[in-house]
Amino acid sequence: MVAEVFSGMIQGIEGQIVQIQADISNGLPNFYMTGYLSNEVKESKERVRTALHNIGIALPPKRISVNFAPADFRKCGTFFDLAVAVAILLAMNLIPETYVKNTLFIGELSLNGQIRPISGVLPIVVSAVKSGIDRCIVAKENIEEAAFVDQMEVVSFQSLEELYSYLRHGYIVDRHSGEITQQKEADIRGIVRVDESITDNAALNLGEWNQITDFSEVKGQSMAKRAMEIAAAGYHNLMLGGPPGVGKTMLASCISGIMPQMTKEEMIDTTMIYSAKGLLKERFTLINKRPFRAPSLAITAAGMFGGGIVPKPGEISLAHHGVLFLDEFPEYAREIIEMFRIPLENHAISVIRQERTLIFPADFLFIIAANACPCGYYPMDKCRCTSRQILRYQNRISGPILDRMDLFVRCEEIGYDVLTASSKEESSSSIQKRVSAAWVIQKERFAESSTIFNGRMTKSEVEQYCQLDAEGQRLMKKAYSAFSLTGRSYFKILKTARTIADLEQSLDIRARHLEEALYFRQKEKGNLNER
Repeated sequence: MVAEVFSGMIQGIEGQIVQIQADISNGLPNFYMTGYLSNEVKESKERVRTALHNIGIALPPKRISVNFAPADFRKCGTFFDLAVAVAILLAMNLIPETYVKNTLFIGELSLNGQIRPISGVLPIVVSAVKSGIDRCIVAKENIEEAAFVDQMEVVSFQSLEELYSYLRHGYIVDRHSGEITQQKEADIRGIVRVDESITDNAALNLGEWNQITDFSEVKGQSMAKRAMEIAAAGYHNLMLGGPPGVGKTMLASCISGIMPQMTKEEMIDTTMIYSAKGLLKERFTLINKRPFRAPSLAITAAGMFGGGIVPKPGEISLAHHGVLFLDEFPEYAREIIEMFRIPLENHAISVIRQERTLIFPADFLFIIAANACPCGYYPMDKCRCTSRQILRYQNRISGPILDRMDLFVRCEEIGYDVLTASSKEESSSSIQKRVSAAWVIQKERFAESSTIFNGRMTKSEVEQYCQLDAEGQRLMKKAYSAFSLTGRSYFKILKTARTIADLEQSLDIRARHLEEALYFRQKEKGNLNER
């Protein structure tokens, strides 16, 4: 008899259901595993053999064949140990098929038979539900994550011995006393609702800063604050300039505080990415705060954009529905800087591995900070860089990357009087109300479209929603030649003006909205930060 059980693995950020087939037949004693397997999957036969032996089950001296279907993609990871062990038990007629039917088994086995947690449980279980599977068996540490999916009954066990007893009898029998033991509390779960027990992000690394700074703590920088409000309201890419120590990094850490709360759909999308990355392996937490990612200068291309031997999402995907902040942007590797061209246009990144294309989502608010020269003080008198050093430093950010930015603002040095003033700055909660109102307007505007924000409008949507009156057309015609605009930058100015109008609850784009959008678009050639 060929025994069949279901298991799964992660491909990118999506789950892939795999059928494990086991057959025991007469022949030379051996244990074969087939189905386009990686080394860690091939090694599972030793973990399974030893784990079964240590719970008192010896494999028969026959030919054991285990196949992973379908065989047209590479199987990776340690997801399959539990399913292989169950398939062999079923093939040996030690357990009835009743308790195995329509059940997903995912988990790694220790040599002593303990079931270890794995990463990526949530996407796998989501795929299992879509495939019609209604029950899954996981490690105890993975139960919260698996049970978050509707229509899925989840059962967890600490060891293969407990699972074997459950599958054989329908309950757990103590190995030594022979008595029936009760399931431990929370070992069986049905549907888990979104509540505080699984939405505490305090212990989860969502980025460089876990604490959000309030705008009321930032002295001065009124123009930078206004630019950040516009950026958050319409998802517009923003570049912050200015000398060191003026608060560029502090301003960036405030922006999450003025963005509206995540919707349940956004929470689930983001949580699946973090699960696939392996960040929820030890403790499941529903991501209910907008991610703020600030990767270091030492990051690799695979770490930033995703990839690796077993492709996993990178920082741009971990920032999905949130903020990606790159401080000292010119200091990143040139390869990384230039690779942003595609995700800033498509809001996703494609990774090709072993003839398969994986799509990682990457719809984030992009904020970069950059100095104008190596010392950071150009064009101030205290700059000591040569003209060649300045030009070489600024040329590290190419024109095509700059053209993909919507807003440019220079953070000026703060005077002593402003820094020590007792006047109260506007709080993040006050700014958030205006941003939230603008989001509501955009939601209504794009109700029949896949577009969500003004910054993501297509050309046809710009033509429909960003119509200008005669005065606005004259202004844009003059600006087009004066600022040497490209087609992309022209449409970006219109999108920004649309967001500024939305912040004022204005149905039409007025000349003042265009003027402000043009102000934040200005940048002189050869000097990224000087007006």
